[in-house]
Amino acid sequence: MALAAPFPAAGTVRVTVGSRSNRQAWNGLHLTARGRAVLMLLSAVFLLGVVLLSGAISAEAGTQSAGPATASIVVERGQSLWQIATRIAPGADPREVVTTIRELNGLGDTTIVAGQSIVVPVYGDHA
Repeated sequence: MALAAPFPAAGTVRVTVGSRSNRQAWNGLHLTARGRAVLMLLSAVFLLGVVLLSGAISAEAGTQSAGPATASIVVERGQSLWQIATRIAPGADPREVVTTIRELNGLGDTTIVAGQSIVVPVYGDHA
């Protein structure tokens, strides 16, 4: 079994830290006037691209549909969601309208009570 070579004796490894050539290489970046102009132009183009991209993203977000037009009504005594649905959308399927009302108000399976204010979709002139 062969052993690894022993470490060199102290003082035999020579490391130069901060030599003149190292300091000159890392002392800083020196650009000519043309180099500075190119760097400024590239930076400006990059920033312009970021601004245009963010504007396009926010404009796209503004074009998304906000959902149906809505109105707020107060539930009367004895009134059910089915009755409200048939009143606000006489030509539509009441089951779909009731589902929409439940979704708009986050009702789930809960019942409505008299005096409660709810949001309903607007169908034509009815609300």
